[in-house]
Amino acid sequence: MRLTITLCIALLVGGHTQAGGIPDSEDIASKLAAPKSTAKTRGLGLGSENSRGIRLADGPQDAPASIDLDINFEFDSASLTASGMVLVGNLGRALKDDPRLTGKRFRIEGHTDAKGSDTYNQSLSERRASAVRRELMASYGLDGSKLESIGYGKAQLLDRTNPESGVNRRVRVTNLGDSN
Repeated sequence: MRLTITLCIALLVGGHTQAGGIPDSEDIASKLAAPKSTAKTRGLGLGSENSRGIRLADGPQDAPASIDLDINFEFDSASLTASGMVLVGNLGRALKDDPRLTGKRFRIEGHTDAKGSDTYNQSLSERRASAVRRELMASYGLDGSKLESIGYGKAQLLDRTNPESGVNRRVRVTNLGDSN
């Protein structure tokens, strides 16, 4: 039954973002292929750049490309749901088939909300990140040496003003660059 549901969802998703917001493989590849530009900032300086002591501070121009994915798991578990399998499938196709991502390394990060203890959330986030990594290797033939997984528990909340919000439960995938 689970396989049938997964296949039906996969057929519905096709090659387009679903109305529910499930990104397809092209959406994922586009986010992971392009570095995020960070703007130059103005800061106070004591140098002689100008008479007011203001200079343009050059910070890093390109941050690693990443995407936050709402990959669903069974309650209190690292087992993927049917919709979770669809999204991991889209991720797997992006990482395997998109030439912009060939030869790159990726970090798979598990994040939780603030419900539960630090120890519990840390363990759950690690298990979920590992589950995504294993699925990418098993079903999409991705090289495990190019995929690292790590759990952050509730240490890096996306919405700090609402620590128990569901937006904090996510998997972030980051492009770490060439695998040389």
